[in-house]
Amino acid sequence: MKKTIIYSATLVALIFSACNNSSKKVEQTNSQEDSKAQPANASQTFNFDTTKLKTGESFYQCSMHAEVLSDKQGLCPKCEMDLSEMKKK
Repeated sequence: MKKTIIYSATLVALIFSACNNSSKKVEQTNSQEDSKAQPANASQTFNFDTTKLKTGESFYQCSMHAEVLSDKQGLCPKCEMDLSEMKKK
């Protein structure tokens, strides 16, 4: 009987320890992702109005996120990919 209680208590402690460690890893991963969301040039604006451009003028757009537009070359704030140069048609 004592062995069963000891084994049960050990099993509960191991499960609790494993669950506690995995939640800390999730919190660390989330904080690392939040820090990556800010590109090196955080002052850059990404809601550039292309309606004011003339035909043939350049702007920059993310390949993955078409809503991310800029007048400067840089990184997408969502996925950190390089913005591609586009010409207004």
